[in-house]
Amino acid sequence: MIKRIKLRLLLFLALLAFAFGAPLAAAAPASDFKTEKLPNGLTLIYKVMKDQPQVSINAIFPIGFFEEKHQGMPHLMEHLAFRGGSGYHYDDIVAVTNRQGGLFNGATNFYSTSYNYVVPKEQLDRALKVFNGSLWKTDFSEANVHFERRIIRHELDMDYGFRYPYYAVLRYFYPEMQDDRQKVDFTPSQVREFHMTYYQPENATYVMAGDFDPRAVISQLSQLSNGYGRIATPPAKIEGFRLPRGEIVEQRNIYPYQFQLLMAYEFTGLSAKERMLLNLLAFSYGADYKTDYERNQFKEYNVVSRSIAGSDYFGIYYLERTRPYSAEALAAEKANLRQYVRQFRKMDFKQRLQDFCNAIVMEQTQSRESAVDAAALACQRLMDPSSITADDLALIKKLSVKDLERFIDSYLSKPPTTWVLVKTTQ
Repeated sequence: MIKRIKLRLLLFLALLAFAFGAPLAAAAPASDFKTEKLPNGLTLIYKVMKDQPQVSINAIFPIGFFEEKHQGMPHLMEHLAFRGGSGYHYDDIVAVTNRQGGLFNGATNFYSTSYNYVVPKEQLDRALKVFNGSLWKTDFSEANVHFERRIIRHELDMDYGFRYPYYAVLRYFYPEMQDDRQKVDFTPSQVREFHMTYYQPENATYVMAGDFDPRAVISQLSQLSNGYGRIATPPAKIEGFRLPRGEIVEQRNIYPYQFQLLMAYEFTGLSAKERMLLNLLAFSYGADYKTDYERNQFKEYNVVSRSIAGSDYFGIYYLERTRPYSAEALAAEKANLRQYVRQFRKMDFKQRLQDFCNAIVMEQTQSRESAVDAAALACQRLMDPSSITADDLALIKKLSVKDLERFIDSYLSKPPTTWVLVKTTQ
């Protein structure tokens, strides 16, 4: 799996893996991966790695939380695929993965839905049949749909305690992830129609790495269809959003916190270099993150950044647990957040830049030693087009202290686009 900077905050643990800061990944597909377009329209990206004990099988569909009409449907479909299909059941999935020392997993994020089996190379033929049968001939029985709807509701309930301290970030930086839009009350016929439309071979990319015969895999994958015939898949819609202007004040139960404060910037028209500087700032802040245990044990600051549809968003977020809200406390924390922006000038730029590059190079190195890591990293750009990859290293290495100074002066020295204050009702 992609390794994250240890201090990033992972939200929606069961729903997706999104992190505050800049995602890092190796290039996909790398030069040692081959790409084949199969007769049925499916795309296969693969790398044969001799003597690797495991094979990683991945399938990626470019349909995630952004698709407006089916909010929540991609996630429900992901769950149902692990119920089985085409005569295979959950026990068959476990039998060719976990019980053989492998694993199975799935993820629904903003851009895509993905599925992964890791299996012993000796089990690949059967595992691929189970994988394909469950994915392309999914069992949409009322019992399965009802069961997985309940599981998703439970996930939302269990994750609530982790999400609500970051309400302002989720509300304004990830508006598509509001709970009330995570509908799961779909009928089997609605899920089947979704599968019929979006789970077309032309809309699927398989990524595989390990010790296997690509000819045998291609032969099997070329036969895949969802049984409904070819249907034109609507293009994915990735739309941006606008931050509200000025100061926003909300009241809600955020116990045990007293108030939350978000200082947010919205940018349009950033160059590739400027966007990379923004990512470097997010990375650097994560590396410097500390809680002030001496003066205030619960003082927490975090950085959030996001790029989507030509717009970039950057914010610093504060959580106050102990001090009751007051105009004085608010003014003090606003001053602190502005000061954090100025402190970016004081960082050891060369060291941070080297750390930034090393994080990417390290993931590249690991991907050459493990079929599982190689496939995971090759998938990342397909799953999240905003990922930073090894392809970006040439640009990153050209960044300078003067570039950083100009960026801070041009963009972060101005008043923020939005201040968001959330006060507790308790």
